Amino acid sequence: MIDEIFFTLTEYKRNYEKIKNDFVNAYEDNDEDEFISLQTEWYQKCLETAKIDRGFAGDTIGWFPKSLLNGDGVIWKVYEKIRKENGEIDRMVAQNLCISFGKILKFLKTRETEAISEKDIKTTAAQWALYYYFLQENKIMPPFHEKTSEIKALAKEYKIGWKNFEMKYNAINNSRGLEGYSNKDIQAVLILLKNDYPSLIPQFEKMVFHST
Repeated sequence: MIDEIFFTLTEYKRNYEKIKNDFVNAYEDNDEDEFISLQTEWYQKCLETAKIDRGFAGDTIGWFPKSLLNGDGVIWKVYEKIRKENGEIDRMVAQNLCISFGKILKFLKTRETEAISEKDIKTTAAQWALYYYFLQENKIMPPFHEKTSEIKALAKEYKIGWKNFEMKYNAINNSRGLEGYSNKDIQAVLILLKNDYPSLIPQFEKMVFHST
């Protein structure tokens, strides 16, 4: 992951979830916070290579990456991108890359803020009930066999009232997902799915928005 470079914000956004999930799934202690931190460090280095200034490199005077002139080295994939065939720096390409890397860094800052706010969400019994109902319907998780005991165990884990959890689950299950939750619950479950099963989001949206 650390060696991969996307040169536009559009390209980066399109690949963000995949490279994040690849990183998170590679090691049990990896998470999105660590991913964002490493990506921010990486794209800051890319930006420093794309910034150019006039100065000496060896015995040559001309336009060079600021990081090279400062002795900090360069990211070679970026350096190759801003060099013309004759070896000179393409100042327009360098300027465009500075803009793109800057936007990618802003996007990462936004994701960092969103990740923090998502962690602060206190998920309710109705939201966990909708989440489990949907995963069970899609055979991602097995149905409850000893429903009350399993719900009690989950309620203890999530620090919610098990009776409320069971009541909400029954309402959703008995109506086959057509009632028992609010639009606020839908948004909270979307966050859970985005973190756990992002590929299922279209199916979930089809189910809930068709029924509300």
